[in-house]
Amino acid sequence: MSSVQRRDERFSGHESFVCRYGWLPKLHQAIISNPLALKDEAQATITLGIGRNMVKSIQFWGEAFGIVSGRDSAGFQSGPLGSLLLSNDGWDPYLEQPESLWLLHWWMSSHAEVAVWNLVFGSTAYSRFDRKTLIAGLERQALGSNKKLAVSTLEQHASIFLNSYKREESATDDTSWCPLQDLGLFEEVMADDGKTVYLVGRNAPLGLSPRVFLFSLIDYCERQNVTSLSLSQVVHGEFSPGSVFRLDNFQVAGLIEGIEKEFGGVVRFIDTADTQQIILDKTLAPGWADCLLGAGEELNV
Repeated sequence: MSSVQRRDERFSGHESFVCRYGWLPKLHQAIISNPLALKDEAQATITLGIGRNMVKSIQFWGEAFGIVSGRDSAGFQSGPLGSLLLSNDGWDPYLEQPESLWLLHWWMSSHAEVAVWNLVFGSTAYSRFDRKTLIAGLERQALGSNKKLAVSTLEQHASIFLNSYKREESATDDTSWCPLQDLGLFEEVMADDGKTVYLVGRNAPLGLSPRVFLFSLIDYCERQNVTSLSLSQVVHGEFSPGSVFRLDNFQVAGLIEGIEKEFGGVVRFIDTADTQQIILDKTLAPGWADCLLGAGEELNV
């Protein structure tokens, strides 16, 4: 992971459950109907149709994915991605489209401050690793934040992350299915020493649309407080679209071409012998980008 200090990383809160299919739309619908839907745990189990031990988990994932926000005496409100994706006129109210999953992956990796996502998607350093290496990296992260965590906490955190992206072959129902598994970001291979090794981002990012890439580009520029970036920054920068989505130069250039066709002049790609520069014109950004422009830290979970 790069050396930039992350803000108050979390190593727990998921309560040992991956985010399951159907949870996020169900949660969003519940808090729209009643912002205090999660206040009473017993009632929440009835409203959401989940076990009592899952209430805190669904709350964690809802906040981490930007689906809900608030958590005060007034209850929860629709979060940035809740409004964009799951509202009645949202992009994908039932999370049926692959681009929505890429958007959730972006938000989790760049806004949620969940330690293992920061570690793996903050840069491309962890594109090949085994479980032991991942846990060791998490331990270093925790110590860097002056946190002494039990090995069992780090192991569970690593397991939740891996199971969020890689479905167990033995899984026969949706209790262990997470929407992020459909991205195909992770591969498992057997190393010469018999260890299971995880490869990240080896496949083409199927379903990553120009508008989701534009969302990530606007978000990244807003965080950097810039309106232009080199192609290298977009591909290799810390928590950049290239790092989070595991894109190469060719894939980024193709997505920018798609943005230029779909959204006019909001992004220009200057490709000359001297420079490869991406320039963003915020004044031409589509209306849905309002949830990003000028929002600053309030967008963070």
